[in-house]
Amino acid sequence: MRVMELVSREAIAGTDSGGRVLGLYEDVAEQPLQPVMPWFSEGREVYRRSLILALDTAARRVFPSSPLWVEHALSLGYKCRLENRPALSSEEIAQALTHGLNQVILEQIPFGHTGLGGNGDPAHPLLAWHDGSHAAGLNTLPGSQSFSMGPTVPDTGWLERFELRPHGAGFVLRFPGSAKWPDLGEWQERPKLSREFDLEEKHGARLGVRTLDELNARIESDGGLEVVAMSHFYQEYRLTEIVMALESMFPRRRIVTIAGPSSSGKTTFTRLLSMSLRAQGFGVQSISVDNYFRNREETPRNEKGEYDFESLAALETGLFGGHLQQLLDGSEIRMPRFDFSTGVRSDAVTPMKLSTNDFLLIEGIHGLNDELTPGIDPQRKYRIYISALTQLNIDRLARMSTSDSRLLRRMVRDSRTRGYTASQTIASWPSVRRGERRNIFPFQEMADAMFNSALPYELPVLKPFAQPLLESVKEGSPGYWTASCLLGLLSCVRPISPEVVPRLSLLREFVGGFLLGEESR
Repeated sequence: MRVMELVSREAIAGTDSGGRVLGLYEDVAEQPLQPVMPWFSEGREVYRRSLILALDTAARRVFPSSPLWVEHALSLGYKCRLENRPALSSEEIAQALTHGLNQVILEQIPFGHTGLGGNGDPAHPLLAWHDGSHAAGLNTLPGSQSFSMGPTVPDTGWLERFELRPHGAGFVLRFPGSAKWPDLGEWQERPKLSREFDLEEKHGARLGVRTLDELNARIESDGGLEVVAMSHFYQEYRLTEIVMALESMFPRRRIVTIAGPSSSGKTTFTRLLSMSLRAQGFGVQSISVDNYFRNREETPRNEKGEYDFESLAALETGLFGGHLQQLLDGSEIRMPRFDFSTGVRSDAVTPMKLSTNDFLLIEGIHGLNDELTPGIDPQRKYRIYISALTQLNIDRLARMSTSDSRLLRRMVRDSRTRGYTASQTIASWPSVRRGERRNIFPFQEMADAMFNSALPYELPVLKPFAQPLLESVKEGSPGYWTASCLLGLLSCVRPISPEVVPRLSLLREFVGGFLLGEESR
């Protein structure tokens, strides 16, 4: 029987007892299957990867000399461009492709799936690099193929909801979100984030590592040494830009807040920024927001009745803002100390005073939210957003998910520093991401500077650490499907020895060996 016969009509895929996500067109032995609804995270991915292939088919018809490239996520969509761009405006390109994509949808063309290098399909660039350790596959339409991180819908007739929105020299392919499926979410301009992504795309092009195939070829030629070195110098340059901006604004802006999603490298970035400022002759002090937690009995609870430590309301923001103002006025404060074992805060414990030459660094998830610091003029602060904005594509149509990149980082670090299994890290990831969507991402555009901690070569460095962790995830466990998809991807990655990673690289936060030693987390 087919999966579609065993799940509800509204489902876009199914999940078997082993944790695998199955396309509706797949044949299975009759068994209980869990439906994957289109507004589930897995369901949204099924729809998106299907829509991208359908768009590629339309682009081949409408602009046969201009290959489609998918670049990065942006406001419930993917930023795309045409290589060898035709001499048309972005509006005209989007209009022509919209017409072409609607035609592809009307034709109800069936999707296919094959193993990497399967019979009847043209060779994929990653076929030469697949080490055979784990299965990897392709999703296909006639004339189009893309690396598979999961199934597609049965045919293009399922893809009626989309928008092609002109954006700069390219356009954004937008798809339904989860809130009110199948409605498209509200478009949100994110000029700062867009600029950061564009800079990273140009950096990847300069390195000649736009895709995993290109990266593997560079690794094959010299072990990845040149890519590692150039990437390190580029990140140092971006850090220097921030230091120069801070120097030019001192002492007016001496409070520096640093925020970003999980596994962005905030801890190491803050240490590098501190050293760079000190090298310029400044003093640097830091203050831990964690010491301003409310007493446990005053902590708000989430919808499950559990303490919500990520909520801004869990912090005594009035006290925190008042202390910052006193520091700016030149007064000495006595910071509180929060005891996590008892859940009790002791006030007026640790003295602190800023000298005339000091910056004050504050790292925390709410660092971009001005409500963290009531009473402080935002113009007295310099807000830095750090994230791993992955610029590497798996292939022309399949982007490397920024979330997957951070998950691999966290998995390796959790195993090394906390003894966590991959299953434990994967199981906690949805909760982590919900907190990011609520507390961090809405404030991205408030940042005065953005810093991308992603490195083009980190997948090859993480591979020997992550692969055995992922292989330990048992079939049937909640993280099995995620582990299987990531193992398929890693089977196409040529490794790089961690020995070539600079000792001051942000990647050292995850693989270990940072020059100045580890900090407890």
